[in-house]
Amino acid sequence: MTNPCSPSSPSSSSPTSAHHRRYEEPAAAAAPYVGNGGRVDHGISFPAAVDDVEGAELSPPRCEWEFRLAATVPSPSLAGASEAIGSVDFDPAGRLLATGGIARKVRIYDVAGLPSSPSPAACICVPAKLSSVRWRPEEGGRRAVGCGDYDGVVTEYDVERGVAAWERDEHAGRRVWALDYAPRGAQTSMAASGSDDRTAHVWDPRAPSGSWATARAGGAVLCVEFDPSGGPQLAVGSADRRAAVYDVRALGHGEVASMDGHARAVTYVRWAPARRVVTSAADGTHRLWEWPSTPELSGPAREVRSYSGHVSGRSFVGMGLWRGAGLVASGSESNHVFVYDLRWGKPVWVHPFDVASDSSPDAEGFVSAVTWLQGDADCGGALVAGRSDGVLKMFTCQPRRGDDHQVDEL
Repeated sequence: MTNPCSPSSPSSSSPTSAHHRRYEEPAAAAAPYVGNGGRVDHGISFPAAVDDVEGAELSPPRCEWEFRLAATVPSPSLAGASEAIGSVDFDPAGRLLATGGIARKVRIYDVAGLPSSPSPAACICVPAKLSSVRWRPEEGGRRAVGCGDYDGVVTEYDVERGVAAWERDEHAGRRVWALDYAPRGAQTSMAASGSDDRTAHVWDPRAPSGSWATARAGGAVLCVEFDPSGGPQLAVGSADRRAAVYDVRALGHGEVASMDGHARAVTYVRWAPARRVVTSAADGTHRLWEWPSTPELSGPAREVRSYSGHVSGRSFVGMGLWRGAGLVASGSESNHVFVYDLRWGKPVWVHPFDVASDSSPDAEGFVSAVTWLQGDADCGGALVAGRSDGVLKMFTCQPRRGDDHQVDEL
C-alpha cells in the first residue's frame, strides 16, 4: 500500500498524513536467523527438492529462476502529479491487473496486451485515495474489484459498468488499510477489512450492509488475508508489531496463533502452504512462521526464518508470495525489487527501478507495491511491481535450466 502517514509510535492507531511516508522513528535492526528444526514444507513445489530446510540455509543462496522485463507502463500523469501506486492485484484468472493509489483511480490493464499496449483498458474514478484494491472471486461471470480508502469506506465496483455496486462504511470514518475476499471454493462467501480503528471486520459481501464479526488488535490493522486454500483462517497484522491468525467461525474466541518478533509495525501478511504465514514489517524484515498442526491447539507461532536486504523503515513497499514456487517479493525504499526464496534469508534476485526520465537524478521514490501471478511453478509466472511515481513493470519468471543458479543482484 502507498500509505503516506507517520504514526508517532509503532503502536499508534491514528497516523497523521505525510508525503509517501509512514514511519519516522529509527528503524530497528533485523533479527538474526532462527532455524526451523529441519522440517521441510512439503506443500511448496520448489524447483529443486530440499530435504533439509535448515541445511539449505547453511548453503549459499541461489537463484533458480530467470527474470525478464516483459513490459513497462509509464506514469500516466505529468511530472509533479501524485500517482503513487499503493496496491496491485491480478484477477483470479490472471487476465486482468488492477492498480490503485492516491490518484483516486482504479486502473484496469489487459495483462496479455501490456508489452505492446501499456494503456489501461478501463479506468474507474473513485472519491478518495485508495490503500487497497482486491479482485472479488467471479460469481456468475460478473467482474468486480473491491477498494479500501482513506475515508474509511470499502467499495466494490462493477468493472464492466465502471460504477459502484455497493459501499460499506462501518469503520466509523477511520482509514481502511486492507481488504481481502475469501477464495472461490471457501466454505462461505466472506470479505475482510482492516482499519485505523484497531479492528478487522469479517462480513458477507453478498449482504455488505448486514451484520459482521470483529477481531480487535492493539493498533491499527494494516493487513488482512484469508487462507487461499479455502480454510477458515484469517491472518491479521497491525501497528502494535504483532500478527495473528483467527478462525473466522469463532472470532470472539481470540487468536489461533500469535506472531511476535517484529520490531515495528506489521504491514503485510501472506499465506504460505502447510499452516505457515509470511509477515513483513517496517523493521526491514520479512518473517516465516508456523504453528502446531493440531487445530485444537492455539498459542505462539514459531519463527522459522527472517529475510532481510530490502529497505523498509518509513514507507509501505509491498510484499507478495508466489505460493507455488516459494518466492517472496517486495519493494524497497532503495528503489529496487527484491525476491527471496523461502529457503534462504538473503535475496536471490535484486532489480533496480529506473528513475523516470522527467525526474531529477536524485528524485525521491521507491518501489511501493508488488504482486505475483499465481500458478504452477513448472509453467513459470509473472511479477508486477509499482513505484511511487506511478510506473509499473512486469517481469516474467521461468525456471532456470542447467547449473546456472547464481544470485542475481547489483
